[in-house]
Amino acid sequence: MKALLVILAAAVLLGSQAWPPQKPAAPLAGFSFSPLISVWANRDPAADLGLLLRTTNPDIVRLPVYWESVEPTPTALDFSSIDSLLAVVAEHNLSAPNPTRVVLTIGARNFLYPELHEPAWAGPRSQPFISDVQVAHAYHTYIDASISRYRASSLLYAWQVENEAFDYVGNAFTGYDEITPEQVAWEVGEVHRLDPAHKAVTTTFDGWNVGVDQMQLYAAPLLWLMHGYPSGHPEQALEAGDALGLDLYVDGPSTPFKFAGTGLLAQWKSEAVAFWVARAHSMGKDVWLAEMQAQPWYELPGNFTTADLVASARQYRQDDLQVVLLWGVETWLYDPAWLDAGRQAIAILRS
Repeated sequence: MKALLVILAAAVLLGSQAWPPQKPAAPLAGFSFSPLISVWANRDPAADLGLLLRTTNPDIVRLPVYWESVEPTPTALDFSSIDSLLAVVAEHNLSAPNPTRVVLTIGARNFLYPELHEPAWAGPRSQPFISDVQVAHAYHTYIDASISRYRASSLLYAWQVENEAFDYVGNAFTGYDEITPEQVAWEVGEVHRLDPAHKAVTTTFDGWNVGVDQMQLYAAPLLWLMHGYPSGHPEQALEAGDALGLDLYVDGPSTPFKFAGTGLLAQWKSEAVAFWVARAHSMGKDVWLAEMQAQPWYELPGNFTTADLVASARQYRQDDLQVVLLWGVETWLYDPAWLDAGRQAIAILRS
Protein backbone atom coordinates (compact mmCIF):
# COMPACT_ATOMS: atom_id res chain seq x y z
CA MET A 1 0.00 0.00 0.00
CA LYS A 2 2.83 2.41 0.84
CA ALA A 3 4.49 1.68 -2.50
CA LEU A 4 1.23 2.41 -4.31
CA LEU A 5 0.85 5.72 -2.51
CA VAL A 6 4.40 6.71 -3.43
CA ILE A 7 3.74 5.93 -7.09
CA LEU A 8 0.50 7.89 -7.09
CA ALA A 9 2.11 10.83 -5.33
CA ALA A 10 4.85 10.90 -7.94
CA ALA A 11 2.25 10.84 -10.71
CA VAL A 12 0.41 13.76 -9.13
CA LEU A 13 3.56 15.85 -8.73
CA LEU A 14 5.26 15.01 -12.00
CA GLY A 15 2.45 14.14 -14.34
CA SER A 16 3.06 12.48 -17.66
CA GLN A 17 6.01 13.35 -19.86
CA ALA A 18 4.43 12.00 -23.06
CA TRP A 19 4.01 14.69 -25.71
CA PRO A 20 2.39 14.60 -29.16
CA PRO A 21 4.93 13.41 -31.75
CA GLN A 22 4.26 16.41 -33.99
CA LYS A 23 2.54 19.77 -33.86
CA PRO A 24 -1.22 19.23 -34.22
CA ALA A 25 -3.49 21.23 -36.48
CA ALA A 26 -4.24 24.72 -35.22
CA PRO A 27 -7.42 25.15 -33.18
CA LEU A 28 -10.02 27.82 -33.72
CA ALA A 29 -8.83 30.56 -31.37
CA GLY A 30 -10.78 33.39 -29.79
CA PHE A 31 -12.25 34.56 -26.52
CA SER A 32 -15.34 34.74 -24.31
CA PHE A 33 -17.24 38.01 -24.08
CA SER A 34 -20.02 38.97 -21.69
CA PRO A 35 -21.91 42.27 -22.09
CA LEU A 36 -22.31 42.40 -18.31
CA ILE A 37 -18.67 43.37 -17.82
CA SER A 38 -19.15 46.43 -20.02
CA VAL A 39 -22.48 47.32 -18.42
CA TRP A 40 -21.01 47.14 -14.91
CA ALA A 41 -18.20 49.47 -16.05
CA ASN A 42 -20.63 51.93 -17.72
CA ARG A 43 -19.23 51.05 -21.13
CA ASP A 44 -20.96 50.10 -24.38
CA PRO A 45 -20.87 46.30 -24.90
CA ALA A 46 -21.16 46.61 -28.69
CA ALA A 47 -18.26 49.08 -28.88
CA ASP A 48 -16.11 46.91 -26.60
CA LEU A 49 -16.78 43.76 -28.62
CA GLY A 50 -16.08 45.62 -31.85
CA LEU A 51 -12.72 46.82 -30.55
CA LEU A 52 -11.73 43.31 -29.49
CA LEU A 53 -12.76 41.86 -32.84
CA ARG A 54 -10.83 44.45 -34.85
CA THR A 55 -7.70 44.05 -32.74
CA THR A 56 -7.52 40.26 -32.51
CA ASN A 57 -9.57 39.06 -35.53
CA PRO A 58 -10.55 35.82 -33.72
CA ASP A 59 -11.86 32.66 -35.32
CA ILE A 60 -14.50 32.31 -32.67
CA VAL A 61 -16.19 34.19 -29.81
CA ARG A 62 -18.28 32.71 -27.01
CA LEU A 63 -21.38 34.74 -26.10
CA PRO A 64 -23.91 34.09 -23.30
CA VAL A 65 -27.65 33.70 -23.76
CA TYR A 66 -28.46 34.66 -20.18
CA TRP A 67 -31.76 33.27 -18.91
CA GLU A 68 -32.26 36.35 -16.72
CA SER A 69 -31.91 38.65 -19.76
CA VAL A 70 -33.88 36.60 -22.27
CA GLU A 71 -36.84 35.80 -20.01
CA PRO A 72 -37.36 38.83 -17.72
CA THR A 73 -40.83 37.51 -16.84
CA PRO A 74 -42.28 33.99 -17.14
CA THR A 75 -44.35 35.07 -20.17
CA ALA A 76 -41.94 37.37 -22.05
CA LEU A 77 -38.88 36.77 -24.21
CA ASP A 78 -36.28 39.41 -25.08
CA PHE A 79 -33.29 38.46 -27.25
CA SER A 80 -31.99 42.00 -27.77
CA SER A 81 -28.88 41.42 -25.61
CA ILE A 82 -27.75 38.65 -27.96
CA ASP A 83 -29.00 40.14 -31.22
CA SER A 84 -27.00 43.34 -30.68
CA LEU A 85 -23.75 41.41 -30.19
CA LEU A 86 -24.36 39.13 -33.16
CA ALA A 87 -24.89 42.26 -35.26
CA VAL A 88 -21.42 43.45 -34.22
CA VAL A 89 -19.89 40.13 -35.28
CA ALA A 90 -21.75 40.21 -38.60
CA GLU A 91 -20.55 43.76 -39.30
CA HIS A 92 -16.98 42.79 -38.42
CA ASN A 93 -17.12 39.90 -40.89
CA LEU A 94 -17.94 42.25 -43.77
CA SER A 95 -14.34 43.46 -43.84
CA ALA A 96 -12.42 40.91 -41.74
CA PRO A 97 -9.73 38.79 -43.44
CA ASN A 98 -11.20 35.73 -41.70
CA PRO A 99 -14.81 35.40 -40.55
CA THR A 100 -15.57 35.10 -36.84
CA ARG A 101 -18.13 32.55 -35.67
CA VAL A 102 -19.87 32.25 -32.32
CA VAL A 103 -20.54 29.73 -29.59
CA LEU A 104 -23.79 30.48 -27.77
CA THR A 105 -24.07 29.36 -24.14
CA ILE A 106 -27.51 28.45 -22.83
CA GLY A 107 -28.72 27.26 -19.45
CA ALA A 108 -29.29 28.45 -15.91
CA ARG A 109 -25.56 28.13 -15.27
CA ASN A 110 -23.75 30.48 -17.61
CA PHE A 111 -20.27 31.97 -17.66
CA LEU A 112 -19.30 34.93 -15.47
CA TYR A 113 -19.99 35.60 -11.80
CA PRO A 114 -22.26 34.78 -10.04
CA GLU A 115 -22.33 31.69 -12.31
CA LEU A 116 -26.08 31.11 -11.91
CA HIS A 117 -27.91 33.64 -14.08
CA GLU A 118 -31.44 32.92 -12.97
CA PRO A 119 -34.17 35.60 -13.17
CA ALA A 120 -35.52 36.89 -9.88
CA TRP A 121 -38.99 35.52 -10.56
CA ALA A 122 -37.61 31.95 -10.73
CA GLY A 123 -37.02 31.74 -6.98
CA PRO A 124 -34.04 30.91 -4.74
CA ARG A 125 -30.66 30.41 -6.42
CA SER A 126 -30.00 27.04 -4.86
CA GLN A 127 -30.99 23.42 -5.18
CA PRO A 128 -33.56 21.91 -5.07
CA PHE A 129 -35.33 25.08 -6.24
CA ILE A 130 -33.22 25.26 -9.41
CA SER A 131 -34.23 21.77 -10.50
CA ASP A 132 -37.88 22.51 -9.82
CA VAL A 133 -37.92 25.57 -12.05
CA GLN A 134 -35.84 23.93 -14.79
CA VAL A 135 -38.56 21.35 -15.45
CA ALA A 136 -41.26 24.01 -15.69
CA HIS A 137 -42.76 25.40 -18.89
CA ALA A 138 -41.12 28.83 -18.72
CA TYR A 139 -37.59 27.41 -18.59
CA HIS A 140 -38.32 24.99 -21.42
CA THR A 141 -39.57 27.94 -23.46
CA TYR A 142 -36.30 29.83 -22.86
CA ILE A 143 -34.19 26.85 -23.95
CA ASP A 144 -36.22 25.89 -27.01
CA ALA A 145 -36.79 29.47 -28.19
CA SER A 146 -33.06 30.22 -27.92
CA ILE A 147 -32.11 27.19 -30.00
CA SER A 148 -34.84 27.80 -32.57
CA ARG A 149 -33.99 31.48 -32.97
CA TYR A 150 -30.28 31.04 -33.72
CA ARG A 151 -29.93 27.55 -35.22
CA ALA A 152 -30.01 28.87 -38.79
CA SER A 153 -27.53 31.70 -38.17
CA SER A 154 -24.49 31.56 -40.43
CA LEU A 155 -22.48 32.86 -37.47
CA LEU A 156 -23.24 29.88 -35.23
CA TYR A 157 -20.44 27.37 -34.69
CA ALA A 158 -21.76 25.38 -31.71
CA TRP A 159 -23.84 25.47 -28.54
CA GLN A 160 -22.54 25.27 -25.01
CA VAL A 161 -25.02 23.66 -22.63
CA GLU A 162 -24.76 25.08 -19.11
CA ASN A 163 -21.38 26.18 -17.72
CA GLU A 164 -19.43 23.90 -15.39
CA ALA A 165 -22.77 22.22 -14.74
CA PHE A 166 -21.47 19.54 -12.39
CA ASP A 167 -18.99 21.71 -10.44
CA TYR A 168 -19.69 23.51 -7.18
CA VAL A 169 -19.21 27.27 -7.48
CA GLY A 170 -21.32 28.57 -4.60
CA ASN A 171 -20.81 32.21 -3.61
CA ALA A 172 -22.54 35.08 -1.81
CA PHE A 173 -25.33 35.15 -4.42
CA THR A 174 -25.60 31.49 -5.29
CA GLY A 175 -25.79 28.47 -3.03
CA TYR A 176 -25.59 24.77 -3.85
CA ASP A 177 -26.14 25.06 -7.58
CA GLU A 178 -24.94 21.98 -9.43
CA ILE A 179 -27.19 21.08 -12.35
CA THR A 180 -28.46 17.50 -12.32
CA PRO A 181 -27.22 15.02 -14.94
CA GLU A 182 -30.82 14.45 -16.00
CA GLN A 183 -31.34 18.16 -16.67
CA VAL A 184 -28.10 18.46 -18.67
CA ALA A 185 -29.10 15.40 -20.69
CA TRP A 186 -32.46 17.00 -21.51
CA GLU A 187 -30.82 20.25 -22.64
CA VAL A 188 -28.24 18.46 -24.80
CA GLY A 189 -31.10 16.41 -26.20
CA GLU A 190 -32.97 19.58 -27.12
CA VAL A 191 -29.95 20.87 -29.03
CA HIS A 192 -29.78 17.57 -30.92
CA ARG A 193 -33.54 17.58 -31.57
CA LEU A 194 -33.93 21.19 -32.64
CA ASP A 195 -30.52 21.78 -34.22
CA PRO A 196 -28.83 18.53 -35.32
CA ALA A 197 -26.39 20.52 -37.47
CA HIS A 198 -24.46 21.91 -34.49
CA LYS A 199 -22.65 20.24 -31.59
CA ALA A 200 -23.29 20.73 -27.88
CA VAL A 201 -20.19 21.22 -25.70
CA THR A 202 -20.24 20.70 -21.93
CA THR A 203 -17.59 22.24 -19.67
CA THR A 204 -15.82 21.74 -16.36
CA PHE A 205 -12.80 23.09 -14.53
CA ASP A 206 -9.95 20.61 -14.36
CA GLY A 207 -7.57 19.36 -11.68
CA TRP A 208 -4.10 20.86 -11.63
CA ASN A 209 -2.32 17.74 -12.82
CA VAL A 210 -2.96 14.68 -14.95
CA GLY A 211 -2.24 12.53 -11.91
CA VAL A 212 -5.30 13.99 -10.18
CA ASP A 213 -7.43 13.17 -13.22
CA GLN A 214 -6.09 9.63 -13.37
CA MET A 215 -6.74 9.11 -9.67
CA GLN A 216 -10.26 10.48 -10.07
CA LEU A 217 -10.94 7.88 -12.74
CA TYR A 218 -9.06 4.85 -11.45
CA ALA A 219 -8.42 5.35 -7.73
CA ALA A 220 -11.10 7.74 -6.51
CA PRO A 221 -11.06 6.52 -2.86
CA LEU A 222 -7.43 7.63 -2.55
CA LEU A 223 -8.36 11.23 -3.32
CA TRP A 224 -9.57 11.54 0.26
CA LEU A 225 -5.90 11.45 1.22
CA MET A 226 -5.45 14.77 -0.59
CA HIS A 227 -7.50 17.12 1.55
CA GLY A 228 -9.14 19.77 -0.60
CA TYR A 229 -7.64 18.55 -3.87
CA PRO A 230 -8.86 20.68 -6.78
CA SER A 231 -10.68 18.69 -9.42
CA GLY A 232 -13.75 19.21 -11.54
CA HIS A 233 -15.84 16.62 -13.36
CA PRO A 234 -14.15 16.09 -16.75
CA GLU A 235 -15.31 12.50 -17.22
CA GLN A 236 -18.92 13.38 -16.44
CA ALA A 237 -18.79 16.43 -18.71
CA LEU A 238 -17.16 14.40 -21.48
CA GLU A 239 -19.91 11.81 -21.36
CA ALA A 240 -22.67 14.46 -21.32
CA GLY A 241 -21.89 16.39 -24.52
CA ASP A 242 -20.47 16.13 -28.01
CA ALA A 243 -17.25 17.86 -26.95
CA LEU A 244 -15.47 18.39 -23.63
CA GLY A 245 -14.60 21.96 -22.69
CA LEU A 246 -11.87 22.32 -20.04
CA ASP A 247 -11.46 25.50 -17.95
CA LEU A 248 -7.79 25.88 -16.99
CA TYR A 249 -6.27 28.46 -14.64
CA VAL A 250 -2.63 28.53 -13.58
CA ASP A 251 -2.93 31.35 -11.05
CA GLY A 252 -5.83 31.83 -8.66
CA PRO A 253 -6.73 31.69 -4.95
CA SER A 254 -7.08 27.89 -4.96
CA THR A 255 -4.13 27.10 -7.22
CA PRO A 256 -1.82 24.61 -5.42
CA PHE A 257 1.97 24.45 -5.78
CA LYS A 258 2.29 28.09 -6.84
CA PHE A 259 5.99 27.88 -6.04
CA ALA A 260 6.33 25.85 -9.24
CA GLY A 261 5.60 28.96 -11.31
CA THR A 262 3.03 29.54 -14.03
CA GLY A 263 5.24 27.95 -16.70
CA LEU A 264 5.43 24.55 -15.02
CA LEU A 265 1.78 24.73 -13.97
CA ALA A 266 0.80 25.40 -17.60
CA GLN A 267 2.84 22.36 -18.61
CA TRP A 268 0.99 20.24 -16.07
CA LYS A 269 -2.31 21.54 -17.42
CA SER A 270 -1.17 20.72 -20.94
CA GLU A 271 -0.42 17.16 -19.90
CA ALA A 272 -3.93 16.88 -18.46
CA VAL A 273 -5.32 18.17 -21.75
CA ALA A 274 -3.40 15.48 -23.65
CA PHE A 275 -4.88 12.83 -21.35
CA TRP A 276 -8.44 14.01 -22.01
CA VAL A 277 -7.82 14.42 -25.73
CA ALA A 278 -6.84 10.76 -25.98
CA ARG A 279 -9.86 9.72 -23.93
CA ALA A 280 -12.25 11.94 -25.90
CA HIS A 281 -10.96 10.77 -29.27
CA SER A 282 -11.55 7.16 -28.23
CA MET A 283 -15.21 8.18 -27.88
CA GLY A 284 -15.29 10.09 -31.15
CA LYS A 285 -15.43 13.47 -29.37
CA ASP A 286 -13.42 16.69 -29.39
CA VAL A 287 -11.73 18.64 -26.60
CA TRP A 288 -11.84 22.41 -26.25
CA LEU A 289 -9.94 24.70 -23.95
CA ALA A 290 -13.12 26.57 -23.02
CA GLU A 291 -11.42 28.99 -20.63
CA MET A 292 -7.69 29.65 -20.96
CA GLN A 293 -6.54 32.13 -18.33
CA ALA A 294 -5.72 35.43 -20.06
CA GLN A 295 -5.87 37.93 -17.21
CA PRO A 296 -4.67 38.17 -13.59
CA TRP A 297 -7.04 36.80 -10.99
CA TYR A 298 -8.75 39.86 -9.53
CA GLU A 299 -7.70 38.86 -6.00
CA LEU A 300 -4.08 38.40 -7.06
CA PRO A 301 -3.13 41.34 -9.29
CA GLY A 302 0.34 41.09 -10.76
CA ASN A 303 0.75 37.33 -10.28
CA PHE A 304 -0.22 36.51 -13.88
CA THR A 305 1.50 38.72 -16.49
CA THR A 306 1.28 39.38 -20.21
CA ALA A 307 4.39 37.23 -20.62
CA ASP A 308 2.60 34.36 -18.85
CA LEU A 309 -0.32 34.72 -21.27
CA VAL A 310 1.92 34.49 -24.33
CA ALA A 311 3.90 31.60 -22.83
CA SER A 312 0.70 29.71 -22.02
CA ALA A 313 -0.45 30.08 -25.61
CA ARG A 314 2.81 28.54 -26.81
CA GLN A 315 2.37 25.66 -24.34
CA TYR A 316 -1.23 24.87 -25.29
CA ARG A 317 -0.45 25.12 -29.02
CA GLN A 318 1.21 21.72 -28.59
CA ASP A 319 -2.12 20.11 -27.67
CA ASP A 320 -4.61 18.63 -30.12
CA LEU A 321 -7.49 21.01 -29.40
CA GLN A 322 -10.33 22.02 -31.69
CA VAL A 323 -11.19 25.32 -29.97
CA VAL A 324 -9.34 27.60 -27.53
CA LEU A 325 -11.21 30.46 -25.87
CA LEU A 326 -9.22 33.00 -23.85
CA TRP A 327 -10.76 34.28 -20.64
CA GLY A 328 -10.29 37.82 -19.35
CA VAL A 329 -10.91 40.27 -22.17
CA GLU A 330 -12.05 42.93 -19.70
CA THR A 331 -8.39 43.37 -18.68
CA TRP A 332 -7.47 43.90 -22.31
CA LEU A 333 -9.93 46.78 -22.67
CA TYR A 334 -8.19 48.85 -19.99
CA ASP A 335 -4.57 48.19 -20.88
CA PRO A 336 -3.00 48.29 -24.38
CA ALA A 337 -0.27 45.90 -23.22
CA TRP A 338 -2.86 43.24 -22.36
CA LEU A 339 -4.74 43.85 -25.60
CA ASP A 340 -1.52 43.32 -27.53
CA ALA A 341 -0.71 40.18 -25.51
CA GLY A 342 -4.19 38.83 -26.27
CA ARG A 343 -3.62 39.48 -29.96
CA GLN A 344 -0.26 37.69 -29.80
CA ALA A 345 -1.73 34.71 -27.91
CA ILE A 346 -4.51 34.21 -30.47
CA ALA A 347 -2.00 34.47 -33.32
CA ILE A 348 0.25 31.85 -31.69
CA LEU A 349 -2.64 29.45 -31.16
CA ARG A 350 -3.69 29.81 -34.81
CA SER A 351 -0.17 29.39 -36.18
